[in-house]
Amino acid sequence: MFVPVVLLIAAVTFLAWYFTGSEVNRALTNAVAVLVIACPCAMGLATPTAIMVGTGKGAENGILIKGGEHLETAYKIDTVVLDKTGTITRGQPEVTDVISLGQLDRQAIMRIAA
Repeated sequence: MFVPVVLLIAAVTFLAWYFTGSEVNRALTNAVAVLVIACPCAMGLATPTAIMVGTGKGAENGILIKGGEHLETAYKIDTVVLDKTGTITRGQPEVTDVISLGQLDRQAIMRIAA
């Protein structure tokens, strides 16, 4: 009987916030807050499961996520920069290899390039 009552209270909370002029995000946040406060154990188990499902689905689609905390902070991303090969860059160019095809050594090539 406890779970249906909590779900009903959460639904009433959502509807009350939504129909009093709040946007959907705020109404949903408050409804979820009711669930978290009433059932912290269930939410504590559901959150890691959701993160694992998210990283697994990303891996199936070729997106590798370093860890759950990175997935949780991904909502802050507003720009993704790709280089010409399509890989994600760090935003700081870096020389990784210098190959000389002539007489110049690495230092001379770097001096000319700079």
